[in-house]
Amino acid sequence: MRAFRALCFVCLHTGVFLTTSVQSVVAQPLPSLEQSIEQPPSPLPNADVDATGTIEESSSQLSRYYLGAGDVISVAVQRPPGIYRLEIGDVISVSVQRFPDLSFQAAINPEGNIVVPLLGTLSLKGLSLEAAKEKIRSGLNRYVINPVIVLSLVTQRQDLSFQAAISPEGNIVVPQVGTLSVQGLSLEEAQEKIRLALSRVLVDPIVVASLAGTRPVQVTITGEVFRPGIYGVSSSIPRVADALLLAGGSTSTADLRQVQVRRRLIDGSIVSQNIDLYGALQNGGSLPNLRLQDGDAIIVTRREIGNDDGYDRNLVSRSTLAVALIKVRVLNYAAGGIATQSLPNGSTFVDALAGINLDTTNLREITLVRFDPERGKAVTRTLDAKKALAGDATQNIALQDNDVIVVGRNLIGKVTNLLNTITQPFFNVQSFLRFFDNFGGGLFGGGNRQN
Repeated sequence: MRAFRALCFVCLHTGVFLTTSVQSVVAQPLPSLEQSIEQPPSPLPNADVDATGTIEESSSQLSRYYLGAGDVISVAVQRPPGIYRLEIGDVISVSVQRFPDLSFQAAINPEGNIVVPLLGTLSLKGLSLEAAKEKIRSGLNRYVINPVIVLSLVTQRQDLSFQAAISPEGNIVVPQVGTLSVQGLSLEEAQEKIRLALSRVLVDPIVVASLAGTRPVQVTITGEVFRPGIYGVSSSIPRVADALLLAGGSTSTADLRQVQVRRRLIDGSIVSQNIDLYGALQNGGSLPNLRLQDGDAIIVTRREIGNDDGYDRNLVSRSTLAVALIKVRVLNYAAGGIATQSLPNGSTFVDALAGINLDTTNLREITLVRFDPERGKAVTRTLDAKKALAGDATQNIALQDNDVIVVGRNLIGKVTNLLNTITQPFFNVQSFLRFFDNFGGGLFGGGNRQN
């Protein structure tokens, strides 16, 4: 709890800085017990609008991985199918029958040439062994009568396949070519650029590029999560679900049917895509496999009123996409103050009753108090524990993180009177909780007690 308060304080008063722009990270408030019109989350400042002020929907571009500094690529260079053709680095042996002084062995130099006795420099790059033999024989025929040439390949050129890490400047070093920039290219685009560069020294090379290692990924996650902020995702293939877990999971009002991923491309334009995580949970399928990239922004939207038909919040709360535990405070004379219960997400009012002595409790009148972020105030609801225990679903409501349960008519009256006299709205959920901490401490002379 202290860590969460500290995060909220830092986010509210100082902001969190990205490498390219300032992102203000503010803890998102929890929903109220009463229905109210809910607004979608505001766009990320300086991180979601292109030059025209619009956001381009492009799932194809988001599904492509764009290379950057720190990525490691593996490049396999294969010779084209068919007959062997001579290239730089090949070593040949030429035997001239009846004229041993004209026999020689030579390596094809970086210009694609060899030096032949009597003939001087001769280009053999791209020729087959047979064509190279005929070219040498034809040249020597000007000096000797009907020379008989035997040409053989002594040593094949070295394999130009390589692995390279992309430098901070976005470059790699390609053998026999030199420095090549691949910053911001997709793997397919980088592969073609390498192939074209190698075509200057090889004939029709076949190039296959693959991703051997990925750079560290840092993403911003905002909206309906418990700990909005900037997180480094360390999994080998970072996904949206990984980022949700790092941010503490989704809140009870999150709409996992439309989690938005936004990405700034190298040209400054923004592409975005909505990811449906809820459908995968509902159907028992695999979660969407969109790979996150460094600098991505994830926005978990809030469910709109009237747009939650068929949305099973309990299904989400039992999944790995939501926070595992919620904290519910119980204000009770018998407990001697405020007792904090840690319950599995998706717990109901009946689950919280397990931590209350029912023999000394007026079960007909228990009050649930919840912070309403829209109005900055506490909203109360009276619940009948006997009906809830008997199976009345209208009384056995789902609990949310930071709910407060008040037990006892006298306590309910005092809490209600105090809440009614507060003229200033609560600043946030932390000020709401401090009210009960101070109330419990002043009334009972002690602090919180953990169950």
